[in-house]
Amino acid sequence: MFRSVLARVASSRLTAVQPLCQRWYQAGPNSVRMGNVIDIKGEPQIVVSRDHGGTARGQAVIKLNLKHAVTGIKSTERFRNNDTLEVLLLVQTQYQYLYSDGDTVHLLNMQTFEELTMDINTLEGGKDKLPYLEDNMEVTVQSLEPEPGPLSWRLPARHTYKVKSLVDRIAKDRGTTYVTGTLENGMQVQIPNFIKPGENVVIDLTRLSYIGRA
Repeated sequence: MFRSVLARVASSRLTAVQPLCQRWYQAGPNSVRMGNVIDIKGEPQIVVSRDHGGTARGQAVIKLNLKHAVTGIKSTERFRNNDTLEVLLLVQTQYQYLYSDGDTVHLLNMQTFEELTMDINTLEGGKDKLPYLEDNMEVTVQSLEPEPGPLSWRLPARHTYKVKSLVDRIAKDRGTTYVTGTLENGMQVQIPNFIKPGENVVIDLTRLSYIGRA
């Protein structure tokens, strides 16, 4: 259970506060995803990535790369398939993207009209997804209440983009030829060759892949 959380760094000393959240669920290490916050020895750790770390005593080992939700300190933990983790249930709030300023994004809560700033490094999936961020796009901010508050933010599961141009054919899959399409944001995705420049397509922003016509 989530027993304690470090809430403030002052004069290089960390002060522990009372438990903030008793809401959690159990999951195996193969079930957690990027952005989940898990309780490791009473500390909230954000899952940055997950890898298979080989075997130990005949069992597969899962390696989780973590970042402390308050201090930002990175660490790595290894688990077996049958281990059980405690995943904290976070508050999910919808915001609208306003603009970026260096390494900071400015977001607007559409219910309270309060502005929130988030570091781009807290974007789930990493900076590679930043080019897919568009003006007025709705994003989700995950928070651990009451403190430390907002932890991370993520793009919507899918979004519509306009195709700017097409490149050469690259592969065939059951009769469908896929080509490299360049979107108006400059990013490239593989799309069917029947899609023409100027058309709108729906992109899966988790896998960064084509879903269909808009």
